[in-house]
Amino acid sequence: MEQRLKFYDYLPVSETELDWGLYVTALGFNRVLPGEVFPSPKHPITYQFDPAQGRCLPEYQLLFLTQGKGTFSSEKINLQTLSEGNVLILFPDIWHTYRPDPTTGWEDYWIGFNGSYAYELCRRNVLTHEKPLFQPKRTQDLRNAFDRLLELVQSKPTQNSMQYSAIALEILALTIEKKPEIKEELQGKAGIVEEAIRLIWGWSYRAVSVEDIAQNVGVNRRTLERYFREIRNRSILDEIIYCRLTRARRLLENTRIPISRIALMAGFTSTQQLRHNFLQFLKKTPEQFRRSS
Repeated sequence: MEQRLKFYDYLPVSETELDWGLYVTALGFNRVLPGEVFPSPKHPITYQFDPAQGRCLPEYQLLFLTQGKGTFSSEKINLQTLSEGNVLILFPDIWHTYRPDPTTGWEDYWIGFNGSYAYELCRRNVLTHEKPLFQPKRTQDLRNAFDRLLELVQSKPTQNSMQYSAIALEILALTIEKKPEIKEELQGKAGIVEEAIRLIWGWSYRAVSVEDIAQNVGVNRRTLERYFREIRNRSILDEIIYCRLTRARRLLENTRIPISRIALMAGFTSTQQLRHNFLQFLKKTPEQFRRSS
């Protein structure tokens, strides 16, 4: 990274790309040395701004600070400190300003994006104007994703691509992902539970039992049940049923496969068992669920 120079590009967006759930509009890497003038005056006028005056953007931007520190404020929040490892989300039509600390400068990756997926994240309050700062856990993975995207764009500077969108989704996922906080004494137990969940979702299409899962993760059934209650707040059987119901619901919603066949494909022993669980947990028969979908 020490050898990377400043780089930015603003990508063409066609009518086809507007229909993608997420499309990339711009991206770059920026190194601001201590005391250097910020921002560069070479950006298109839509994206230029005076930090003393601030600006509004026509799209979303994500800024990932990899070195240094600075400040940020918007019409929604007061002055905030930015530091190494922070990710800042900028929202369309929301006034904001930011700048590096003149004593440290900073280095950052940034990407502009838009699309229905971004709006859906806002609708679901995954992204909010009041909490635009994130502290992702996997910063090296985030850096690698940006590097891949920059290399792709530099090799095809006049094109847009669904591949760019895929990496942008990865960048967003790495930014917003949350891992459950687990107490130190539960760390070993959590690993066993995670392995059990992996087996459940991998084996749920067949008649797997709780004993099968316990045996394959190296503990007895009673111990595994206790770990599940402590970490997941439900039983192993609950997890197995939830997995099978999820599979059955997807098949009912998206295919015309007969219900008797779906029952077996989802891991239930019979159509009657499938119907019993649908009525118990969803308050509908499989037939009613399919019609309502």
